[in-house]
Amino acid sequence: MTFINDERPDIGHTPTLLLVDDNTANLQVLRETLDGLGYKLLIAKNGRSALEIVRKAGPDLILLDIMMPEMDGYEVCARLKADADSRRIPVIFLTAMADAGDEAKGLALGAVDYITKPINPDLVRARVRNHLELKRHRDRLEELVRLKTREVQLTQAVMIES
Repeated sequence: MTFINDERPDIGHTPTLLLVDDNTANLQVLRETLDGLGYKLLIAKNGRSALEIVRKAGPDLILLDIMMPEMDGYEVCARLKADADSRRIPVIFLTAMADAGDEAKGLALGAVDYITKPINPDLVRARVRNHLELKRHRDRLEELVRLKTREVQLTQAVMIES
């Protein structure tokens, strides 16, 4: 098989998803929805655990509940987006809060999507797949920009040397 512009599939990378919800039943529904699709699933039952898992595991995507004790999902998202190491991780809010103002607040904080409960498993799977694909393309483009920038810097150095 021939790949154009050195664009190869991401062979061997298993996307890691972090599921964050204080309700065990909701986590079980999410796990059943996403199980068997080739994802590594990590679980957090509160915001503090979620932030710790993000620091240690660097997931590819986070599915985040809003209504949690101690630290709600809005605060978790704000902290993720304020940190240079985690700001690029897509966050999808998954919540019972169906008000348009709540959705607008979540998206303004940097979430890429907002899904209301009860969830439709097909919809969740499709949105997770789409956002992982967008992240993969974004990451690939950023890598190409880094490579081209380095190439230009080397060319400039050679020209100056000459």
